[in-house]
Amino acid sequence: MKRKLVFVIDIFILILLVMLFIFFYTPNGINNETEKLEVIATIFPNYDFVKQIGKDKVEVKLLLKSGVESHTYEPTPKDMIDIENSSMFIYTGNEFEPWAENILESVSSKIEVVDTSNNINLINKEEFESHFENSEIVQEEHEEHHNESSFDSHIWLNPENAIIMIDDILASLCKIDPENTKFYTENAESYKHEIEKLNSEFEKIVEGASRNEIAFAGEFSYSYFIDKYNLSFVSVYNNCGEGEDPSISKVKSVIDYINNHNLPVVFYEELSEGTVAKMIGEETSAKSLVLYTLHNADTSKDSYVSLMEKNLENLKTALN
Repeated sequence: MKRKLVFVIDIFILILLVMLFIFFYTPNGINNETEKLEVIATIFPNYDFVKQIGKDKVEVKLLLKSGVESHTYEPTPKDMIDIENSSMFIYTGNEFEPWAENILESVSSKIEVVDTSNNINLINKEEFESHFENSEIVQEEHEEHHNESSFDSHIWLNPENAIIMIDDILASLCKIDPENTKFYTENAESYKHEIEKLNSEFEKIVEGASRNEIAFAGEFSYSYFIDKYNLSFVSVYNNCGEGEDPSISKVKSVIDYINNHNLPVVFYEELSEGTVAKMIGEETSAKSLVLYTLHNADTSKDSYVSLMEKNLENLKTALN
């Protein structure tokens, strides 16, 4: 009986030792079933970039679902657990996602953190508006909101910035999984080549266009796009006025401008009804089209390149 009890205790100790070994020696952020690196990305561009680089060696979760405001997002307890159990957390920095700072203070130091805004020259929204101010459009006072950033967060709308973001993600993937450096590097180079080709197409369209001006009737988040391709624009919304509805006088001034300058298209953002754009279309000959911000997207079918290709076609319509 005593020998039997000792045997049971020995088995128990052995099981305990095995469990401790698994706990301490299983690489952090590796899915034991799929053997993939588990990655959390806050927004779609980061999600797509790491997915294109890592392909079947990463399991990526998009933290912010479609329509969620990234500046004021509040992570759930499950989000915190998922991040803690991941191998990499990709976000666009405390300037645009201030809530992430609290997460990073509480999670394990083993997690590789990538701030994809880190090497980008950020555009100040008020300075941008001042530079592009149009005397024919009614100007309005901007009311500051709590937690509002001074910078436009849509850094990826300049394809050159997208390439910088990809390089940052690539460096971190190679750091935590050096055995697959060649695999990640080849995928990144291939995807960057697609983006470079896309950038060249945008440049050709702008250079060969009969006009250089576009109109917006949706939330304006296109500073990097406008700046990159040296376009002029008019908008019913302020670049720095997130969530503020335009005045009737400003909408009328944009309608008059579109009619006076024969602008063929008025843009609005995705995940929007485009109510103001369609109303302006009824008062002008302008066609209302979407210009994607890419902040949110359908992860089952969209990619950075596919959505920017749609922007390319719609821009072509607007400039010719």
